Amino acid sequence: MPKISSRQFGLIVAFLIPGFIGLTGVAPLIPIVGEWLRPVNLGNFGIGPTVYAIMAATAVGMILSCVRWLVVDHLLQWSGIPSPAWDFGQLENRLEAFDYLSDNHYRFYQFYSNALVAILWAYTVNRLLQTSPLLGFGTDLGVAALCVVLFLGSRDALSKFRLRANQLIGQVAEKHGETMTNGIDHHSGGSTSKEHRPAKPQHKPRPENKPTAAEAKGTQSPK
Repeated sequence: MPKISSRQFGLIVAFLIPGFIGLTGVAPLIPIVGEWLRPVNLGNFGIGPTVYAIMAATAVGMILSCVRWLVVDHLLQWSGIPSPAWDFGQLENRLEAFDYLSDNHYRFYQFYSNALVAILWAYTVNRLLQTSPLLGFGTDLGVAALCVVLFLGSRDALSKFRLRANQLIGQVAEKHGETMTNGIDHHSGGSTSKEHRPAKPQHKPRPENKPTAAEAKGTQSPK
């Protein structure tokens, strides 16, 4: 069995797993989606339902990530986690370390926050449509507690990612970035690592001292 790299694992937990959770909220509305999620005999149906489910989960995961940016990212920014304007001029020589921080911190933030949005969506749809007799006040409390835990976990993961990224590549002084849907905080401030050469002082030529008329007569030789 081939090994899964940390980048592949990060993409799976950030988009695919929340996407499958979100599909459980789509299935009651679109019955064919529910067919994709059921275990089937591959001899009768082939791999079609599995491929459809994976593609649909990926698409739903991307949509949930956009909703996460619109809601959770801004809530966290208002709660005291600013969006920094990083100095990307320092990134070229530290790209591997930045990817490590992204895979080990930001992907977990995306999972916590995307799963939060997916659970709220899926549970609300199934609760309103009463798809299971097990859904009730007890499950409401359980889902509410789970959402609180996911929100706190997403806040912790995002704050640690931005703190360590600031230590790694620095931040443009006195500037704030913009919260982006793809998770990378861009800013047009550019790099602060450019050296500014001091302006060379301009020296005005000193005027030559012209001899006075008396000095000129004194220096003339007698005829």
